[in-house]
Parts: sequence; structure tokens; C-alpha cells
Amino acid sequence: MTKIEQLTEEVAALTAEEQRLLFERVADLAWHRGLRELSEMYRSRLAREGRLADSPEKVLEDLRRIREEIASREYPE
Repeated sequence: MTKIEQLTEEVAALTAEEQRLLFERVADLAWHRGLRELSEMYRSRLAREGRLADSPEKVLEDLRRIREEIASREYPE
């Protein structure tokens, strides 16, 4: 039996409430992992551009500007 099959059987044996809590926890872990990966990708980009020392305010302002440019291009009035 593979590890996935074994886990599937273990999850199926849980109560509905335990399954709900498990799935919430898995979703939460996946969300946090995704945020960490995105953060690392952006940190690498800033390092490549020589902007790793930029203040958080400067980084957020740049992200706001990029978001606004994309929004105006994709959703012109």
C-alpha cells in the first residue's frame, strides 16, 4: 500500500468534524507555504535588481503603482 493510499484510508476513518478540521489545516498550511514562496520569489527579484535594501514603504508603493498600471490597462474606463 502506498503512503497516499494509507493516508486516504486514515482520513476516511475520521469523523466528519475531524475531516473538516484536517482540510482547514491543510488549506491553511498550503496558503502559508504559497505566501512564503511568493515572498522568496519577490525577495530574489529585489536582490537581482539591487533593490533589496529598499524600505518596505518603497516596495509597497512600487507594488501599488504596478497594480494600478495593470488595472488601468486591463480595465480601461
